[in-house]
Amino acid sequence: MNINAVDEVLYIVNNCIREESGLVSLRYIENYILEYPGLFPFFSKFNQRDRRNLISRIMNARYEIWNDSRRTKIRNRVWDLRKKKGLK
Repeated sequence: MNINAVDEVLYIVNNCIREESGLVSLRYIENYILEYPGLFPFFSKFNQRDRRNLISRIMNARYEIWNDSRRTKIRNRVWDLRKKKGLK
């Protein structure tokens, strides 16, 4: 995974959202990138599909998905920032 992509997503999570706030959606991260394209040169050059796929891969590797566990399909991408993967 590209280190620039990881850095840009984690910058948004750590500096703009704060992990203490709890939840963050794919749409929020993407809207932030689109609102400030100069801060995120790596992501601003991608089309929507590629940008969303890459954001999802980065976030899925670090945080657990927040959803109703009774549902079999996850239709929206929302991550619980308080539940980091690999950390207890």
